Amino acid sequence: MSKLKIILVISLLTFNFALYTSLVHAQNESIEITSVYEISDTEATEGDILTITDQGLVRTDKSFDNKMFGVLQEQPILVYRNNETKGKPVMRSGVATVNVTTLNGPIKYGDYITSSSVAGKGQKASESGYILGIALGSFDKGEAGKIPIAIRIEYAELTNPRFASRLFGFIGNSFLENIQDPKQLATIIRYIAAGLVVLLAFTFGFLTFSRSIAKSIEALGRNPLAKSTIQLSMVINIILLVVTGIIGIVASILIIKL
Repeated sequence: MSKLKIILVISLLTFNFALYTSLVHAQNESIEITSVYEISDTEATEGDILTITDQGLVRTDKSFDNKMFGVLQEQPILVYRNNETKGKPVMRSGVATVNVTTLNGPIKYGDYITSSSVAGKGQKASESGYILGIALGSFDKGEAGKIPIAIRIEYAELTNPRFASRLFGFIGNSFLENIQDPKQLATIIRYIAAGLVVLLAFTFGFLTFSRSIAKSIEALGRNPLAKSTIQLSMVINIILLVVTGIIGIVASILIIKL
């Protein structure tokens, strides 16, 4: 056997051994595939939960954040890097070590974990809402620490056992969570109030004046001699019906423009 063949065989055996060792290590430690993203929050550290905003990726600072993006991991096992992207690894699935707090009580293995009002820290989720994942460890010592979490960002239903309650709870939470600007909430409330005013105005008009019109027509058939008086009453009722509708529309427009 030539020296070249011997060198190739030794190199191949060395490569296979290194590959086998890496796979065994990865199975023991779990493979964490992350991508690199630019992070706007310069104070974000290893294990912080990040959210996506108009300013970029920053630490989340509100409970059940519906825009949770992932967890900052400085040294994951496997990273996908793009030469054009500068930033740090952010893990969005798999198992990651996450900074947590006991703000909402001690964390037990299997608890749902969500974001908290403490910047970057996770907490136990005790009600329905958006979660980061499931705790793979327990934490009840001190106010802050780190535990492994199986990351899966999604909406989790925890508190409403019945279907109807779940449905309305989900709609309510989604409605409020997607309103980031308080002014938008005020605008939506005004539109709802305006719609109710119009609905009430037309309902009142039809229930009140339309009945009078029907009775007037019936009276006209029974008493033709009072035709003029009955017709005048019908005209007045029709005018009042139209005026009531107009008042409702004008009131709704004023409510919207306030």
